[in-house]
Amino acid sequence: MAETPPLERAIRNPLDPRNPLAGVYLATTLFELSEGALRFLVPLNLDARGLGPESIGLVIFAFSATSLFARGVTAGIFRHGRARHLIIGAGLASTFAYLLTPFMREIWQFTLLMSIDGFGWGVATTALLAVMMISKPTWMSSAVAMGWFVGFQGIAFALATTLAGVLADSFGIQAAMLTLATVPVMAASLISIRLPRPTLVDAPDEGAGALAADEPEARRGSRVGRSFRSAIRTIRALPFAVWAATVTALYLNVMNGLLASFFPLLGLRLGLTFGEIGSLSSMRSAVSSVARFGAGWIFARIPAHRLHVPLLTISAGTLIILPSISAYAFQFPLFALNGMSRGLLRVTTGAAAMDSMKGSQVGIAAAAMTAGLDMGKMVGPLIGGFVAAAFGLDVMFRVVPLGFLLLYLVLYVATPRHRLRPGTAAAPTDPLPDPAADAVSNPASVPDPSA
Repeated sequence: MAETPPLERAIRNPLDPRNPLAGVYLATTLFELSEGALRFLVPLNLDARGLGPESIGLVIFAFSATSLFARGVTAGIFRHGRARHLIIGAGLASTFAYLLTPFMREIWQFTLLMSIDGFGWGVATTALLAVMMISKPTWMSSAVAMGWFVGFQGIAFALATTLAGVLADSFGIQAAMLTLATVPVMAASLISIRLPRPTLVDAPDEGAGALAADEPEARRGSRVGRSFRSAIRTIRALPFAVWAATVTALYLNVMNGLLASFFPLLGLRLGLTFGEIGSLSSMRSAVSSVARFGAGWIFARIPAHRLHVPLLTISAGTLIILPSISAYAFQFPLFALNGMSRGLLRVTTGAAAMDSMKGSQVGIAAAAMTAGLDMGKMVGPLIGGFVAAAFGLDVMFRVVPLGFLLLYLVLYVATPRHRLRPGTAAAPTDPLPDPAADAVSNPASVPDPSA
Protein backbone atom coordinates (compact mmCIF):
# COMPACT_ATOMS: atom_id res chain seq x y z
CA MET A 1 0.00 0.00 0.00
CA ALA A 2 2.86 2.36 0.78
CA GLU A 3 4.15 2.20 -2.81
CA THR A 4 0.83 2.90 -4.52
CA PRO A 5 0.59 6.69 -4.03
CA PRO A 6 4.06 7.46 -5.50
CA LEU A 7 3.32 5.26 -8.52
CA GLU A 8 -0.08 6.87 -9.00
CA ARG A 9 1.41 10.35 -8.77
CA ALA A 10 4.12 9.44 -11.28
CA ILE A 11 1.53 8.18 -13.77
CA ARG A 12 -0.80 11.15 -13.34
CA ASN A 13 1.98 13.75 -13.32
CA PRO A 14 4.47 13.31 -16.19
CA LEU A 15 6.94 15.69 -14.53
CA ASP A 16 6.97 13.84 -11.21
CA PRO A 17 10.59 13.00 -10.28
CA ARG A 18 9.51 9.36 -9.97
CA ASN A 19 8.59 9.32 -13.64
CA PRO A 20 11.79 8.34 -15.48
CA LEU A 21 10.64 10.17 -18.61
CA ALA A 22 10.26 13.54 -16.85
CA GLY A 23 13.65 14.75 -18.12
CA VAL A 24 12.80 13.71 -21.68
CA TYR A 25 9.52 15.62 -21.56
CA LEU A 26 11.19 18.76 -20.20
CA ALA A 27 14.04 18.65 -22.73
CA THR A 28 11.56 18.10 -25.56
CA THR A 29 9.57 21.09 -24.34
CA LEU A 30 12.63 23.34 -24.39
CA PHE A 31 13.82 22.21 -27.82
CA GLU A 32 10.35 22.73 -29.26
CA LEU A 33 10.11 26.13 -27.53
CA SER A 34 13.29 27.34 -29.24
CA GLU A 35 12.46 25.95 -32.67
CA GLY A 36 8.83 27.09 -32.50
CA ALA A 37 10.01 30.62 -31.81
CA LEU A 38 12.55 30.43 -34.63
CA ARG A 39 9.95 29.19 -37.12
CA PHE A 40 7.80 32.18 -36.19
CA LEU A 41 10.59 34.76 -36.32
CA VAL A 42 12.59 33.66 -39.38
CA PRO A 43 9.89 34.44 -41.99
CA LEU A 44 9.35 37.83 -40.38
CA ASN A 45 13.10 38.48 -40.29
CA LEU A 46 13.50 37.57 -43.97
CA ASP A 47 10.49 39.66 -44.95
CA ALA A 48 11.91 42.63 -43.05
CA ARG A 49 15.11 42.29 -45.10
CA GLY A 50 13.18 42.44 -48.36
CA LEU A 51 13.28 38.73 -49.19
CA GLY A 52 10.13 37.29 -50.76
CA PRO A 53 8.07 34.14 -50.13
CA GLU A 54 10.25 32.03 -52.44
CA SER A 55 13.30 32.89 -50.29
CA ILE A 56 11.41 31.99 -47.14
CA GLY A 57 10.42 28.66 -48.69
CA LEU A 58 14.05 27.99 -49.69
CA VAL A 59 15.36 28.67 -46.17
CA ILE A 60 12.71 26.45 -44.57
CA PHE A 61 13.50 23.78 -47.18
CA ALA A 62 17.20 23.88 -46.23
CA PHE A 63 16.33 23.58 -42.53
CA SER A 64 14.08 20.59 -43.16
CA ALA A 65 16.46 18.91 -45.62
CA THR A 66 19.34 18.93 -43.16
CA SER A 67 16.98 17.79 -40.40
CA LEU A 68 16.00 14.86 -42.59
CA PHE A 69 19.64 14.00 -43.25
CA ALA A 70 20.44 14.27 -39.55
CA ARG A 71 17.67 11.81 -38.71
CA GLY A 72 19.19 9.23 -41.04
CA VAL A 73 22.60 9.70 -39.43
CA THR A 74 21.11 9.45 -35.94
CA ALA A 75 19.19 6.30 -36.84
CA GLY A 76 22.38 4.61 -37.96
CA ILE A 77 24.46 5.44 -34.89
CA PHE A 78 21.87 5.66 -32.11
CA ARG A 79 22.55 3.72 -28.94
CA HIS A 80 21.21 4.61 -25.54
CA GLY A 81 24.77 5.15 -24.33
CA ARG A 82 25.39 7.73 -27.07
CA ALA A 83 22.17 9.69 -26.58
CA ARG A 84 23.63 12.18 -24.09
CA HIS A 85 26.50 13.19 -26.40
CA LEU A 86 24.24 13.37 -29.45
CA ILE A 87 21.78 15.70 -27.75
CA ILE A 88 24.45 17.96 -26.23
CA GLY A 89 26.16 18.38 -29.61
CA ALA A 90 22.83 19.10 -31.25
CA GLY A 91 21.97 21.76 -28.68
CA LEU A 92 25.30 23.53 -29.21
CA ALA A 93 24.82 23.54 -33.01
CA SER A 94 21.35 25.08 -32.75
CA THR A 95 22.50 27.76 -30.31
CA PHE A 96 25.42 28.66 -32.60
CA ALA A 97 23.05 29.18 -35.54
CA TYR A 98 20.61 31.14 -33.38
CA LEU A 99 23.28 33.58 -32.20
CA LEU A 100 24.53 34.42 -35.71
CA THR A 101 21.24 34.55 -37.64
CA PRO A 102 20.17 38.09 -36.53
CA PHE A 103 23.38 39.55 -38.00
CA MET A 104 23.06 38.01 -41.48
CA ARG A 105 21.96 39.89 -44.62
CA GLU A 106 22.25 37.52 -47.59
CA ILE A 107 20.03 34.59 -48.48
CA TRP A 108 22.96 32.14 -48.62
CA GLN A 109 23.96 33.12 -45.08
CA PHE A 110 20.46 32.47 -43.76
CA THR A 111 20.33 29.18 -45.65
CA LEU A 112 23.67 28.02 -44.22
CA LEU A 113 22.78 28.86 -40.63
CA MET A 114 19.33 27.34 -40.87
CA SER A 115 20.95 24.20 -42.27
CA ILE A 116 23.19 24.00 -39.21
CA ASP A 117 20.23 24.57 -36.93
CA GLY A 118 18.22 21.98 -38.86
CA PHE A 119 20.93 19.37 -38.41
CA GLY A 120 21.03 20.00 -34.66
CA TRP A 121 17.24 19.91 -34.46
CA GLY A 122 17.08 16.63 -36.39
CA VAL A 123 19.64 14.90 -34.18
CA ALA A 124 18.11 16.15 -30.92
CA THR A 125 14.48 15.35 -31.66
CA THR A 126 15.22 11.92 -33.16
CA ALA A 127 17.38 10.97 -30.19
CA LEU A 128 14.79 12.23 -27.69
CA LEU A 129 11.98 10.27 -29.33
CA ALA A 130 14.14 7.13 -29.42
CA VAL A 131 15.09 7.59 -25.76
CA MET A 132 11.42 7.96 -24.83
CA MET A 133 10.42 4.81 -26.72
CA ILE A 134 13.30 2.72 -25.42
CA SER A 135 12.96 3.94 -21.81
CA LYS A 136 9.17 3.84 -21.35
CA PRO A 137 8.33 2.29 -17.96
CA THR A 138 6.51 -1.02 -18.13
CA TRP A 139 3.64 0.42 -16.07
CA MET A 140 2.97 3.18 -18.64
CA SER A 141 0.96 2.49 -21.81
CA SER A 142 2.28 3.64 -25.17
CA ALA A 143 -0.74 5.92 -25.67
CA VAL A 144 0.01 7.73 -22.42
CA ALA A 145 3.75 8.02 -23.08
CA MET A 146 3.25 9.24 -26.65
CA GLY A 147 0.37 11.51 -25.65
CA TRP A 148 2.49 13.29 -23.08
CA PHE A 149 5.47 13.49 -25.45
CA VAL A 150 3.61 15.13 -28.34
CA GLY A 151 1.43 17.05 -25.88
CA PHE A 152 4.43 18.81 -24.40
CA GLN A 153 5.59 19.61 -27.92
CA GLY A 154 2.27 21.34 -28.54
CA ILE A 155 2.43 23.25 -25.25
CA ALA A 156 5.95 24.40 -26.06
CA PHE A 157 4.95 25.62 -29.49
CA ALA A 158 2.02 27.48 -27.97
CA LEU A 159 4.35 29.25 -25.56
CA ALA A 160 6.94 29.78 -28.30
CA THR A 161 4.79 31.74 -30.71
CA THR A 162 3.28 33.90 -27.98
CA LEU A 163 6.69 34.57 -26.43
CA ALA A 164 8.28 35.27 -29.82
CA GLY A 165 5.45 37.62 -30.79
CA VAL A 166 5.62 39.57 -27.54
CA LEU A 167 9.43 39.84 -27.68
CA ALA A 168 9.33 40.93 -31.34
CA ASP A 169 6.70 43.60 -30.59
CA SER A 170 8.61 44.84 -27.55
CA PHE A 171 12.28 44.65 -28.57
CA GLY A 172 12.44 43.78 -32.27
CA ILE A 173 12.93 40.56 -34.17
CA GLN A 174 16.73 40.39 -33.81
CA ALA A 175 16.66 40.95 -30.04
CA ALA A 176 13.98 38.29 -29.69
CA MET A 177 16.15 35.72 -31.50
CA LEU A 178 19.18 36.52 -29.36
CA THR A 179 17.11 36.20 -26.19
CA LEU A 180 15.96 32.72 -27.19
CA ALA A 181 19.40 31.51 -28.33
CA THR A 182 20.33 29.82 -25.03
CA VAL A 183 17.26 27.58 -24.87
CA PRO A 184 18.70 24.64 -26.89
CA VAL A 185 21.75 24.47 -24.64
CA MET A 186 19.50 24.50 -21.58
CA ALA A 187 17.57 21.55 -23.01
CA ALA A 188 20.74 19.59 -23.75
CA SER A 189 22.08 20.26 -20.26
CA LEU A 190 18.83 19.03 -18.72
CA ILE A 191 18.76 15.71 -20.57
CA SER A 192 22.43 15.13 -19.75
CA ILE A 193 21.40 15.15 -16.07
CA ARG A 194 18.04 13.33 -16.37
CA LEU A 195 18.69 10.70 -19.05
CA PRO A 196 16.46 7.70 -18.19
CA ARG A 197 17.60 4.10 -18.20
CA PRO A 198 16.40 1.81 -21.01
CA THR A 199 13.63 -0.72 -20.38
CA LEU A 200 13.23 -2.46 -23.76
CA VAL A 201 14.99 -5.75 -24.46
CA ASP A 202 18.37 -5.08 -26.14
CA ALA A 203 17.94 -1.37 -25.33
CA PRO A 204 21.43 -0.70 -23.90
CA ASP A 205 23.27 -1.47 -27.11
CA GLU A 206 20.65 -2.29 -29.73
CA GLY A 207 19.85 0.68 -31.93
CA ALA A 208 18.66 0.93 -35.47
CA GLY A 209 22.10 0.14 -36.84
CA ALA A 210 22.92 -2.65 -34.41
CA LEU A 211 24.02 -6.00 -35.79
CA ALA A 212 22.30 -9.28 -35.11
CA ALA A 213 24.63 -11.54 -33.14
CA ASP A 214 23.40 -14.70 -34.85
CA GLU A 215 24.05 -13.57 -38.43
CA PRO A 216 27.51 -14.73 -39.59
CA GLU A 217 27.34 -12.77 -42.86
CA ALA A 218 26.89 -9.54 -40.91
CA ARG A 219 30.37 -10.01 -39.47
CA ARG A 220 32.02 -9.95 -42.90
CA GLY A 221 33.10 -6.82 -44.72
CA SER A 222 33.72 -3.34 -43.44
CA ARG A 223 32.04 -1.93 -40.36
CA VAL A 224 30.19 0.62 -42.50
CA GLY A 225 28.97 -2.09 -44.84
CA ARG A 226 27.72 -4.24 -41.96
CA SER A 227 25.89 -1.29 -40.44
CA PHE A 228 24.36 -0.40 -43.79
CA ARG A 229 23.09 -3.94 -44.41
CA SER A 230 21.72 -4.12 -40.87
CA ALA A 231 19.91 -0.79 -41.31
CA ILE A 232 18.37 -1.97 -44.60
CA ARG A 233 17.13 -5.16 -42.91
CA THR A 234 15.64 -3.12 -40.08
CA ILE A 235 13.91 -0.72 -42.48
CA ARG A 236 12.40 -3.59 -44.47
CA ALA A 237 11.13 -5.19 -41.26
CA LEU A 238 9.44 -2.05 -39.91
CA PRO A 239 5.73 -2.60 -39.18
CA PHE A 240 3.11 -1.02 -41.45
CA ALA A 241 1.99 1.18 -38.53
CA VAL A 242 5.37 2.96 -38.59
CA TRP A 243 5.00 3.81 -42.29
CA ALA A 244 1.39 4.92 -41.76
CA ALA A 245 2.57 7.24 -38.98
CA THR A 246 5.33 8.58 -41.25
CA VAL A 247 2.98 9.43 -44.16
CA THR A 248 0.45 11.03 -41.81
CA ALA A 249 3.21 13.07 -40.17
CA LEU A 250 4.34 14.26 -43.62
CA TYR A 251 0.83 15.39 -44.49
CA LEU A 252 0.31 17.13 -41.14
CA ASN A 253 3.54 19.04 -41.41
CA VAL A 254 2.82 20.14 -44.97
CA MET A 255 -0.24 21.86 -43.51
CA ASN A 256 1.67 23.03 -40.45
CA GLY A 257 4.58 24.31 -42.56
CA LEU A 258 2.27 26.34 -44.79
CA LEU A 259 0.55 27.85 -41.77
CA ALA A 260 3.71 28.54 -39.77
CA SER A 261 5.73 29.93 -42.69
CA PHE A 262 3.16 32.08 -44.46
CA PHE A 263 0.36 32.98 -42.08
CA PRO A 264 2.56 35.63 -40.38
CA LEU A 265 2.79 37.35 -43.79
CA LEU A 266 -0.91 36.86 -44.52
CA GLY A 267 -1.78 38.08 -41.04
CA LEU A 268 0.19 41.29 -41.51
CA ARG A 269 -1.62 41.89 -44.80
CA LEU A 270 -4.91 41.35 -42.98
CA GLY A 271 -3.94 44.04 -40.47
CA LEU A 272 -2.95 41.85 -37.51
CA THR A 273 -0.10 42.67 -35.14
CA PHE A 274 2.79 40.34 -34.31
CA GLY A 275 1.16 39.63 -30.96
CA GLU A 276 -2.20 38.77 -32.52
CA ILE A 277 -0.58 36.44 -35.05
CA GLY A 278 1.38 34.78 -32.27
CA SER A 279 -1.71 34.40 -30.08
CA LEU A 280 -3.58 32.58 -32.87
CA SER A 281 -0.70 30.15 -33.31
CA SER A 282 -0.45 29.70 -29.55
CA MET A 283 -4.16 29.00 -29.21
CA ARG A 284 -3.94 26.44 -32.01
CA SER A 285 -1.04 24.72 -30.26
CA ALA A 286 -2.87 24.79 -26.93
CA VAL A 287 -5.92 23.11 -28.47
CA SER A 288 -3.63 20.57 -30.12
CA SER A 289 -2.04 19.80 -26.76
CA VAL A 290 -5.39 19.32 -25.06
CA ALA A 291 -6.44 17.02 -27.89
CA ARG A 292 -3.24 15.00 -27.52
CA PHE A 293 -3.71 14.54 -23.79
CA GLY A 294 -7.33 13.51 -24.33
CA ALA A 295 -6.80 11.37 -27.43
CA GLY A 296 -6.82 8.07 -25.52
CA TRP A 297 -10.24 8.85 -24.03
CA ILE A 298 -11.64 9.75 -27.47
CA PHE A 299 -10.24 6.78 -29.38
CA ALA A 300 -11.29 4.37 -26.65
CA ARG A 301 -14.87 5.28 -27.59
CA ILE A 302 -14.61 6.00 -31.33
CA PRO A 303 -12.39 3.80 -33.54
CA ALA A 304 -9.51 5.87 -34.89
CA HIS A 305 -9.97 4.72 -38.49
CA ARG A 306 -13.48 6.23 -38.57
CA LEU A 307 -12.16 9.69 -37.72
CA HIS A 308 -9.02 9.55 -39.84
CA VAL A 309 -10.36 11.04 -43.09
CA PRO A 310 -12.58 13.68 -41.39
CA LEU A 311 -9.60 14.88 -39.33
CA LEU A 312 -7.40 15.06 -42.42
CA THR A 313 -10.09 17.06 -44.22
CA ILE A 314 -10.41 19.50 -41.31
CA SER A 315 -6.64 20.04 -41.36
CA ALA A 316 -6.67 21.16 -45.00
CA GLY A 317 -10.11 22.79 -45.02
CA THR A 318 -9.26 25.29 -42.31
CA LEU A 319 -6.31 26.57 -44.35
CA ILE A 320 -8.42 26.86 -47.49
CA ILE A 321 -10.97 29.05 -45.68
CA LEU A 322 -8.39 31.17 -43.83
CA PRO A 323 -7.74 33.91 -46.48
CA SER A 324 -11.47 34.65 -46.62
CA ILE A 325 -11.63 35.53 -42.91
CA SER A 326 -10.21 38.95 -42.12
CA ALA A 327 -11.54 39.43 -38.57
CA TYR A 328 -9.16 38.39 -35.81
CA ALA A 329 -11.93 36.91 -33.63
CA PHE A 330 -13.39 34.80 -36.45
CA GLN A 331 -10.03 33.16 -37.12
CA PHE A 332 -10.03 31.52 -33.69
CA PRO A 333 -12.42 28.65 -34.62
CA LEU A 334 -10.34 27.83 -37.69
CA PHE A 335 -7.10 27.65 -35.72
CA ALA A 336 -8.79 25.64 -32.98
CA LEU A 337 -10.16 23.05 -35.42
CA ASN A 338 -6.80 22.79 -37.15
CA GLY A 339 -5.02 22.23 -33.83
CA MET A 340 -7.55 19.59 -32.74
CA SER A 341 -7.13 17.55 -35.92
CA ARG A 342 -3.34 17.71 -35.76
CA GLY A 343 -3.21 16.70 -32.10
CA LEU A 344 -5.49 13.68 -32.43
CA LEU A 345 -3.75 12.34 -35.53
CA ARG A 346 -0.27 12.71 -34.01
CA VAL A 347 -1.19 10.59 -30.99
CA THR A 348 -3.12 7.77 -32.61
CA THR A 349 -0.60 7.09 -35.38
CA GLY A 350 2.42 7.49 -33.08
CA ALA A 351 1.08 5.19 -30.38
CA ALA A 352 0.14 2.52 -32.94
CA ALA A 353 3.68 2.60 -34.33
CA MET A 354 5.18 2.49 -30.84
CA ASP A 355 3.18 -0.61 -29.89
CA SER A 356 4.14 -2.48 -33.04
CA MET A 357 7.94 -2.21 -32.98
CA LYS A 358 10.77 -4.17 -31.38
CA GLY A 359 13.61 -2.76 -29.30
CA SER A 360 16.16 -3.12 -32.12
CA GLN A 361 13.90 -1.07 -34.43
CA VAL A 362 13.60 1.97 -32.16
CA GLY A 363 16.32 4.12 -33.75
CA ILE A 364 15.15 3.76 -37.35
CA ALA A 365 11.46 3.85 -36.38
CA ALA A 366 12.01 7.15 -34.55
CA ALA A 367 13.93 8.49 -37.54
CA ALA A 368 11.19 7.42 -39.98
CA MET A 369 8.38 8.99 -37.96
CA THR A 370 10.21 12.27 -37.42
CA ALA A 371 11.48 12.24 -41.02
CA GLY A 372 7.86 12.44 -42.10
CA LEU A 373 7.57 15.66 -40.15
CA ASP A 374 10.71 17.03 -41.79
CA MET A 375 9.62 16.09 -45.29
CA GLY A 376 6.34 17.86 -44.69
CA LYS A 377 8.10 21.00 -43.45
CA MET A 378 10.43 20.79 -46.42
CA VAL A 379 7.91 20.20 -49.20
CA GLY A 380 5.07 22.39 -47.95
CA PRO A 381 6.88 25.74 -47.55
CA LEU A 382 8.95 25.21 -50.70
CA ILE A 383 5.94 24.58 -52.95
CA GLY A 384 3.88 27.15 -51.05
CA GLY A 385 6.58 29.77 -51.46
CA PHE A 386 6.76 29.44 -55.24
CA VAL A 387 2.98 29.31 -55.62
CA ALA A 388 2.64 32.41 -53.42
CA ALA A 389 5.31 34.25 -55.39
CA ALA A 390 3.57 33.43 -58.67
CA PHE A 391 -0.10 33.80 -57.72
CA GLY A 392 -0.25 35.42 -54.27
CA LEU A 393 -0.74 34.23 -50.71
CA ASP A 394 -4.52 33.91 -51.04
CA VAL A 395 -4.29 31.50 -53.95
CA MET A 396 -1.53 29.52 -52.27
CA PHE A 397 -3.61 28.93 -49.13
CA ARG A 398 -6.54 27.73 -51.22
CA VAL A 399 -4.77 25.55 -53.79
CA VAL A 400 -1.78 23.87 -52.12
CA PRO A 401 -3.64 22.35 -49.10
CA LEU A 402 -6.37 21.04 -51.40
CA GLY A 403 -3.82 19.41 -53.69
CA PHE A 404 -2.08 17.60 -50.84
CA LEU A 405 -5.39 16.48 -49.35
CA LEU A 406 -6.45 14.91 -52.63
CA LEU A 407 -3.06 13.20 -52.99
CA TYR A 408 -3.28 11.76 -49.48
CA LEU A 409 -6.83 10.52 -50.06
CA VAL A 410 -5.71 8.71 -53.21
CA LEU A 411 -3.03 6.88 -51.20
CA TYR A 412 -5.49 6.18 -48.39
CA VAL A 413 -8.10 4.69 -50.72
CA ALA A 414 -5.43 2.54 -52.41
CA THR A 415 -4.35 1.01 -49.07
CA PRO A 416 -5.96 -2.37 -48.17
CA ARG A 417 -8.71 -1.86 -45.61
CA HIS A 418 -7.41 -4.43 -43.12
CA ARG A 419 -4.19 -2.45 -42.70
CA LEU A 420 -6.12 0.65 -41.66
CA ARG A 421 -8.28 -1.10 -39.06
CA PRO A 422 -7.67 -1.38 -35.31
CA GLY A 423 -4.31 -2.84 -34.47
CA THR A 424 -2.54 -0.31 -36.67
CA ALA A 425 -4.38 2.94 -36.13
CA ALA A 426 -6.41 2.53 -32.98
CA ALA A 427 -3.74 1.78 -30.42
CA PRO A 428 -4.59 4.45 -27.82
CA THR A 429 -7.13 2.57 -25.75
CA ASP A 430 -6.28 3.86 -22.28
CA PRO A 431 -8.08 7.09 -21.27
CA LEU A 432 -5.30 9.64 -20.86
CA PRO A 433 -7.06 11.76 -18.22
CA ASP A 434 -7.10 8.76 -15.85
CA PRO A 435 -4.21 6.46 -16.84
CA ALA A 436 -3.26 5.57 -13.27
CA ALA A 437 -6.38 3.61 -12.44
CA ASP A 438 -5.65 0.46 -14.44
CA ALA A 439 -1.91 0.54 -13.89
CA VAL A 440 -2.19 0.87 -10.12
CA SER A 441 -4.95 -1.67 -9.69
CA ASN A 442 -3.53 -4.11 -12.25
CA PRO A 443 0.00 -3.26 -13.51
CA ALA A 444 0.00 -6.30 -15.76
CA SER A 445 -2.85 -4.81 -17.79
CA VAL A 446 -0.67 -1.96 -19.04
CA PRO A 447 0.96 -2.77 -22.43
CA ASP A 448 4.64 -3.61 -22.26
CA PRO A 449 6.40 -3.15 -25.63
CA SER A 450 9.28 -5.38 -24.56
CA ALA A 451 6.93 -8.36 -24.45
